[in-house]
Amino acid sequence: MLLGMSSAAFYARLDTECAAQQVRQYAVDSCEVFLETFSEYNRSFGQIVREHLGELPCVSVHPKGTQFESDLFASYSRQRKDALHIFDGVCAAGEALGASFYVLHGPPGFKSRIRPEKIRNLTDVFPEMQKIAADHGMEILWENVSWCACSEPEDVRTLLELFPEQRFVLDIKQAFHAGIDPFVMAEAMGKHLAHVHVLDWDLQGNLKLPGEGAFPFSRLIDWLREIDYQGAVILEPYSHMTVDEKRLKESVEYLRNMIAYPQRT
Repeated sequence: MLLGMSSAAFYARLDTECAAQQVRQYAVDSCEVFLETFSEYNRSFGQIVREHLGELPCVSVHPKGTQFESDLFASYSRQRKDALHIFDGVCAAGEALGASFYVLHGPPGFKSRIRPEKIRNLTDVFPEMQKIAADHGMEILWENVSWCACSEPEDVRTLLELFPEQRFVLDIKQAFHAGIDPFVMAEAMGKHLAHVHVLDWDLQGNLKLPGEGAFPFSRLIDWLREIDYQGAVILEPYSHMTVDEKRLKESVEYLRNMIAYPQRT
C-alpha cells in the first residue's frame, strides 16, 4: 500500500508543475497530478510535470472534469468528438507522466440526481474511452462524487452490471458529502477498488486534514489490508487547508503511521 498526495493540494496557489514539485517536499511514495486547464491536456505538458516530479512516481492523473467530461456523452456528435480529443490529450499527458490511472468524475447532476443508466451514449462512448486510455497505457477509474453520476453504492453496482471489469476510486469525503457511509461505498466497490482519496472531517461536518477529525482511519486501513489492497492512498486536501506546512506534514506522517502500523483487528 502506497501513500500519495494530489498536486491539487496547492491548486491556484502554484502552477501545476510547481505544485507537483512541491509534493516532493512531503514523505509520500507517489503523486496524483491534477491537470487544471486545457493547455495542460497534452503530452508536452505531461513531460514538463514529469521533470518537476523528479524521482517521485505519478500514479494517476485527474483533470478538471467539469471542463469537458459531460460532453463525452453529449447528444451532439461534434461535442463528443471534441471532448474525446481533449480526453485523448489528458491520457497523453498521463502517459508522459508514467501514470497508470485516469480518475473520472463523469457527468454532473447539478440540477437533479443522475443515474449511470441514464447517461446518454454511455455504452457506446465509454468503451471508446477505455480503448483510448489503454492505447496510452492507462486505465479509467470511476470515482464516487456526491454531485456526479456515481454517488451511491447502487451506482457502483449499476456500472459493474454494464461494465463487469470496471474499477473505482473510493473518495471517503465525497461519500460523506453524499450522506453515504464510506465503508458501505467501499464494500460496494470491493475487489474492484483500485485507488483511494482521503480527507477527514469533525463531528460537526467540517472538513479537516487526516488526523485532525473523527474519521476512523485505522478501520479503513485494516479493511484495505483485508481485501489485499495494493494501490495508493492519496491525500487530497483543498488548497486552503495546506497553507500551514507544519500541519500538512503532520497529517502525512499520521497517514504514514496508519499504513505502517500492524493490523489492529
